[in-house]
Amino acid sequence: MGDEATSQIWGTTPVPNFLLDKAMPRLRDTEWRLLCVVVRQTCGWTLEDGTRKQVDWLSHFQLKRKTGRSSAAVSRAIDVLVRAELIVVRDLFGQTLLTASERRRSHSRLSFGLNPEIGSAGYVKRFAHQRFQISKRKNDKRNLDKRKQQHRSQSADRLKRGLTAKQELPF
Repeated sequence: MGDEATSQIWGTTPVPNFLLDKAMPRLRDTEWRLLCVVVRQTCGWTLEDGTRKQVDWLSHFQLKRKTGRSSAAVSRAIDVLVRAELIVVRDLFGQTLLTASERRRSHSRLSFGLNPEIGSAGYVKRFAHQRFQISKRKNDKRNLDKRKQQHRSQSADRLKRGLTAKQELPF
């Protein structure tokens, strides 16, 4: 093999070391997949002038297809990555969209790109102390199922003991 073939691997995407060393251990599966898609769709392409793409227009459908995740999972992952300042989402007019409601209301194509500050000393310090996981809401569908199951098991326990709901009330 020639020196040229061994010095460069064709068909690869350069991934910033910061993402592999610092971000990956802190991200959940869907968040990491989404971040990889953004890296692939931007850094994975070389423009005619030899530079790498900074942003790419990605639809929600494309993100679902490329990550293999549901719409809700992709939306949550986008929210986490935006709040962690790992990615930047902009509308057709270049306006940065920081919240899920802004992204929903935009009704235009959205561009995704890595935060240009990634790797800077200030960013690394902020990232190290940042909490960016979405807290579980009480009305989350999964929690609703758990509450229903708990209610059923409590009802079954009352029936086993021969008590009715009225007999258990302290007043």
